[in-house]
Amino acid sequence: MSLIDALVRFTESLKRFANHNGHPELYHETITWAYLLLIHERMERSPINDFATFEAANADLFAWKPSILNRYYDQETLDSPLAKRTFLMPTKQTYETLR
Repeated sequence: MSLIDALVRFTESLKRFANHNGHPELYHETITWAYLLLIHERMERSPINDFATFEAANADLFAWKPSILNRYYDQETLDSPLAKRTFLMPTKQTYETLR
């Protein structure tokens, strides 16, 4: 499955899940897409075949506070109505060394 297909399927499923549970306002497009893009990048950089190994190698993706998104986004941006309804590019400059 391509990244674009995964983004579409996961986004649609997450929106359905939020609606089904009576909380459509909890869906956040920027957070959803940013995590999916980060996960995809990590999977491409270091292919791992099982979830436990992936989780151990990418603990920063699973930390709640601080979230990995704090490295890429200002909180004001993530809190904005625009970020909730459409994907916004990161607002912080990061200079990470490619693995």
